[in-house]
Amino acid sequence: MVLDVLDNFGKYAALNPYFSLVDAFMRTHQLEELALGTYNIKGEDVVLKIEQAMGKSRTEAILESHRQMIDIQIPLQQPETFGLAAFTSLPDAPYSSEKDISFYPEAAAQNYITCPLGAFMIFFPEDAHAPCIAPNASFKKAIFKVRSV
Repeated sequence: MVLDVLDNFGKYAALNPYFSLVDAFMRTHQLEELALGTYNIKGEDVVLKIEQAMGKSRTEAILESHRQMIDIQIPLQQPETFGLAAFTSLPDAPYSSEKDISFYPEAAAQNYITCPLGAFMIFFPEDAHAPCIAPNASFKKAIFKVRSV
């Protein structure tokens, strides 16, 4: 898991060959101004989702993990808190290969971290996360889905 300011994203390009495409996209687009929807940046290898999320409490947020994709999550309207847990500490859970996701409704987050505005979080496949922990409000966020290589 990585938490840093958006201006530093380019420093992480060496972690994944697709991260440079994400960096270039962020430098040429204002994420806050994009309409809700899905943007294919490089086929299914790099996809951006602009979503309107509903804030949840810590007890309502459910841990999730991915096997094929890395999440780069960016709050666009207000800070967002994430619950965190190591994938290896979680019980077995059904996996949807179509959606590349497993949910862990019975597992509790081990830690919490808040991503401020102007920052991003990277969640690798070994990083289970419970997104959208925020005051009872709807907020806009960006999620880059990047193929793990």
